[in-house]
Amino acid sequence: MPFNFHPNVTAQQLADILPNGVAILNHQHELISANRRFRELIPCSTANFRECWLQSVHPDDYERVDTGYREAARSKQALRIEYYTQDPGSMWCVLTLKSLENTDLQNFGLGDNGGFICTVADTTQEKKAELLQRQAAQDAEARKQKQERFIDMISHEIRNPLSAILHCTEDILEAVHSRTSDQLPLMDIIEAAETISLCINHQRKIVNDVLTYSKLDASMLALSPQRVQPKQDLTKSLAMFRPEIRKHHIQFEYIADSSYVECGIDWVMADLDRISQVLINLLSNAIKFTAKSETSRMVRVSIGASIERPSSYPPNVVFFQSGEEALREDATNTPDWGNGQIVYIMVAVKDSGIGISDQTQKRLFQRFNQATPKTESTYGGSGLGLSVSRKLCHLHGGEIGVSAKEGQGSTFGFFFKVRRSTEASDNGSGRLHASEMEKLATDIQALGNELRGVNRSTEVPKIPENPPVASVGETKSDAIDDARTIHTSKIARQVSHETERDQPSSSNNRRSEKRDGSHHILLVEDNIINRRIISRRLKTLGFQISEASNGHEALDAARNSKFDCILMDQEMPIMDGCTTTKAIRDLEQENSLHTPVLGVTANARAAQKTEMLDAGMDDIIYKPYSTDEIVEKIDYLTDHSSHG
Repeated sequence: MPFNFHPNVTAQQLADILPNGVAILNHQHELISANRRFRELIPCSTANFRECWLQSVHPDDYERVDTGYREAARSKQALRIEYYTQDPGSMWCVLTLKSLENTDLQNFGLGDNGGFICTVADTTQEKKAELLQRQAAQDAEARKQKQERFIDMISHEIRNPLSAILHCTEDILEAVHSRTSDQLPLMDIIEAAETISLCINHQRKIVNDVLTYSKLDASMLALSPQRVQPKQDLTKSLAMFRPEIRKHHIQFEYIADSSYVECGIDWVMADLDRISQVLINLLSNAIKFTAKSETSRMVRVSIGASIERPSSYPPNVVFFQSGEEALREDATNTPDWGNGQIVYIMVAVKDSGIGISDQTQKRLFQRFNQATPKTESTYGGSGLGLSVSRKLCHLHGGEIGVSAKEGQGSTFGFFFKVRRSTEASDNGSGRLHASEMEKLATDIQALGNELRGVNRSTEVPKIPENPPVASVGETKSDAIDDARTIHTSKIARQVSHETERDQPSSSNNRRSEKRDGSHHILLVEDNIINRRIISRRLKTLGFQISEASNGHEALDAARNSKFDCILMDQEMPIMDGCTTTKAIRDLEQENSLHTPVLGVTANARAAQKTEMLDAGMDDIIYKPYSTDEIVEKIDYLTDHSSHG
């Protein structure tokens, strides 16, 4: 049955109820007719459509859509283009432009000159949904990458020292089972024991930091306030560093700022176990980087107090402010903290070490502070500790900051909120106690110092339970900003602006056979401890060893010498293992050579293995590995080398 139009309904009325804009243009792009929606989306004051349309386009899209429209008009090709409109009422729109067929030209009285049908649709809702979906996908990918980087970092941090532990254990076992007294000198045994102690302590710290961070991230960590005396109790945390301070000939001071006495601090409610975690992290870093200083070596810990919440401590330390979010994390307002007066305990750790580079300062308090997860040259560069320290300060109603400049030392300062308590602890349960592992590590370090004669040549660091009271100039409220403070303040502003703007072979447990020295191995490893131990182990087995501490050194060595095998660490500064291997392969193409490259890594994910093999590595060994395992790999690669 044929459909009959109502006699009073015109074509224009039908067009006007359409949800999208529709218009007919002649060959000169002049409007011939348009429906109501078209005139709403593109208010026209002239007959020239292009001029009308471009008046509604946002400036950011103007050049793009104008170019696209001109090209479509010239070539008479169909056009579909998305654009954003100007305020007021900004919206996303899609415009289409298509040439009319000959029959349609006659119907609209356009003759043979040609014409176009143009449509405009408001796609704001669809675009918003698309942008939300895209943002959700990007956020999910970012979270995945963060998780992978976190796992990689922890895997590397925990697995990397295991190699050193394994090799040092082999050294000690050889000494124990050897019948010759000169197999391994006593000092080497002590050094091996110290290295094991260092590595185990590093792993314990990483595990503790991971567990703490996980609990903090899940809001599962609860503070346990106890009655304590901060000035006296924190010395327990400082004392464990005495052998290390003495070994590196560091001048150490522990001072109570006069503000501590002025505020009359005695017994307070605080969770010093968590706060000592912050102090230990800062002091570990201070000692590590001060030990590298070639001039003066000084570390000073000062403790002060304030009735008012400090804006910084010391005044010349810059806080990377967290705003209201950090204040909401404060967990010190529950009844078990008592109702005593609120006081703020302030602690500063100042050193004369090698300082901190600009880029490192930018990342100091971010959750992951390294582009690639790697261990620093003396174990302890993940940056997780500082992130944990910051969250612990927030949880304890405080904040943490830094003032540093490369080559000029650093000062880290933090404060935490406590409540006065008039009742002393009867059983001393609030006192901090070093763990058995910490005591053992301290004893091993002290024994090593004694055997080296350090105890006879260096004074014992004074870490009194009641430190002397002094007026520390830099901690005063009227302290003048120094060059380091000004420098760090500039970096903090930059960070704020940027934020706003945007498989191994199985071992047969056989004794490695001694080589004749004919195999020349290039050991590429940035970690000083691992490089020294691996080099020594392989040399005792008869390998000829050359060393490189980064990719550039490795490339220079490969250019100037011939090697039977290259042991290539993956995570290195300057040039990583993959980049270096690719450069070596490019270099070898000129001479038609191929040197076996054995990749050494603590990253065990399949994607990373593929990346290393694709870069040109012949095989991979994962940390930790035994001497037998790496020798077996080297033997296999050298036996099957195509250039030998």
